[in-house]
Amino acid sequence: MSLLYREKPMKDYQTFGFRFQDALPTDVANIFAVGREEKMPGTVYDWHGLKRKDNSTYVFQYTLSGSGILDIEDKSYTLKTGEAFIVEIPSDHRYYFPKGSERWEFIFITLVGREAADCWRFMKEQSGPVLKIPPDSKLIQLLLKIYQDTYDQKVTDAYCASAKAYEFIMECYRFVKNMDNSMKDISLQVTKALSFIHTHYQEPITLDEIASVSGFSRYYFIKQFQSQLNMTPVQYLTKIRIQKAAELLRSTTFSVTDVAAQVGYANANYFNKVFRKVVGLSAGTFRDRKDVVGIDHLIID
Repeated sequence: MSLLYREKPMKDYQTFGFRFQDALPTDVANIFAVGREEKMPGTVYDWHGLKRKDNSTYVFQYTLSGSGILDIEDKSYTLKTGEAFIVEIPSDHRYYFPKGSERWEFIFITLVGREAADCWRFMKEQSGPVLKIPPDSKLIQLLLKIYQDTYDQKVTDAYCASAKAYEFIMECYRFVKNMDNSMKDISLQVTKALSFIHTHYQEPITLDEIASVSGFSRYYFIKQFQSQLNMTPVQYLTKIRIQKAAELLRSTTFSVTDVAAQVGYANANYFNKVFRKVVGLSAGTFRDRKDVVGIDHLIID
C-alpha cells in the first residue's frame, strides 16, 4: 500500500510525495516526489543541497516559464524557459527564486535508487548540471504525463511508481545520447510559446495569447514560428490537441464531449470536425476502429 500526500494545493500546481509501505530494494529506482509549481514575487523558495532532510535523492527540474537561479560548483546559472537542471542531494548547490524575478513556473521529479544515481552522474558528465530541452521532446512530454497520471491518482503503488521512474531514466539516457541530433535551432521566444502551448492546450487559448508569451508582435511571431517549426502556431496547437485527444479516446471511457473539453474545445461538434479533418475519421469511429495504428505525428495542411 502506498502513502501519498499533497503539498501546497493551488489550481493545477501541486506537489506529490511518495512514501511506500511496500519498500523495494534501495538499488531499485523509484519516485520520491513529483510536482508542478509557480513562484511569484514575495514567494520564498530556496533549497540548499547540504541543508535538506532528504538524502540520496536526485532532482530533475524543468522551467516551463519565467526563470530561477542555480548556484553549483562556483557557477551561477539563470534557468530560463526550456532549461532543466539536475542535482544530487546531498551536494553543494543551491536553487532558488531570486528577488526581483517576475515568476518561475516549473515541473520537477525527484527519484531515489542506484539507477537514478548512475543516470544523473552520466547526464552531468555529458552535459553539465543544466540541459536545454525542447518542450515538445519525448522527455518533457513524459515528465508532464507522469505528473498528470499522479494528479489523476493513477500511480497506485510502489511498483507502478518504480516503472514510471525507470521509464523516465531511460528517456533521460535517450535524450542525452541523441542530444546533438535532437536539439533544434529554436529561439528562446519560440521555446516560450511551445512551453505555453504544451501546458495550456486544455484551455481556450488564442493566437494573441501565444504570441504575447513569446514577446514578439503577432505578425513577427507567426513568421518566426513557421520558419523554425515548418507550421503555423495554430496548426501546432491543433496537432497537440488532436494527439492528446487520440490518447484519451484510446485509453479512457470519457465521452467525445468530455474529451473535446479536456483538449480545449468547448464545442464538441467543432472538435469532431477538426478531428475528422486531421485523422480522417470521426472521434467516435477512431475509438471503435481497433485497426487504426497509433499516431505519433500529425501533418496538418
